[in-house]
Amino acid sequence: MPDNAGRHKDRETHRRHEHGADLREVSRKRLWQAMAIILIFLVIEIIGGLVTHSLALLADAGHMLTDVLALALAIFIGHLTTRPATPERTFGFLRAEVIGAFINGATLILVVGLVFWGAAGRFVHPAQVHGAGMLGVALAGLLANLAGAWVLHANRRENLNIEGAFLHMLADALGSVGAVVAGLVILLTGWMPVDPLVSIAIGLLILWSGIGLLRRTLAILIHATPPGLDYHEVMAALETHEYVAAVHDLHIWLMTSGFPVLTANIWLKPECNTLPCWQQCLRELQNMLRERFHIEHATLQLEPIIYPAAHP
Repeated sequence: MPDNAGRHKDRETHRRHEHGADLREVSRKRLWQAMAIILIFLVIEIIGGLVTHSLALLADAGHMLTDVLALALAIFIGHLTTRPATPERTFGFLRAEVIGAFINGATLILVVGLVFWGAAGRFVHPAQVHGAGMLGVALAGLLANLAGAWVLHANRRENLNIEGAFLHMLADALGSVGAVVAGLVILLTGWMPVDPLVSIAIGLLILWSGIGLLRRTLAILIHATPPGLDYHEVMAALETHEYVAAVHDLHIWLMTSGFPVLTANIWLKPECNTLPCWQQCLRELQNMLRERFHIEHATLQLEPIIYPAAHP
């Protein structure tokens, strides 16, 4: 039967899982709320861009469309991640979040290409833009983006998709500010080139968001060491244990955002040659990794130091 420490650990793990499930449910509700806000104003901004002939508004609407797709994908992926693990998928669908975020980042790059192409055409063939209508729609879009960002703000650190959507909405808000500025310039001066210039600025904001998201998701997909964890610091912490002689084949990566995984071979000193000592060493190392580095999923292969020497 498990000892008291083991039962306490099981209860703590169960409470963490329940708390995590509650957070995921709250996150899904906030995603639905944010998507409803952005979807309503997306329609308004597309209509406004077509009516006022504003490329800046249409560029911002293109970014809003990627936000809607990102939010829809995040909701779908949030549903997938609740499905239990199976013998065929031992981690369930946890990696779906990363794949979805990568797809969203790639889509942003495509949108930037379309915005730049449209801006180039506007410089060659300028269009007459209605400044007053553009200004009104841009202000409405700004309010929508700020409202969506506010909805996601409290849960932005919980997973990659929510944080990505939050950052996109901030970039969208800046894009709407640019569209407001362009509308004011056109209304006050009649200088039409400001519209494609602002659309290029919005495109650069989208590009910045997309590249950042792609870099983060790619780092997870190639099993890079998670940001915020120092490989050498973790190695040193393991090797400072009184019974650890050396650590080899240490690997640290993210299964998905907020889910670090660690594996390592631990060579034990000769004085730790009994089963109770091995069990104590394993328990202490796992507790240290959990408390100091927040690594819950650690697989440690314990070996006597003479074993690697005898079996290279």
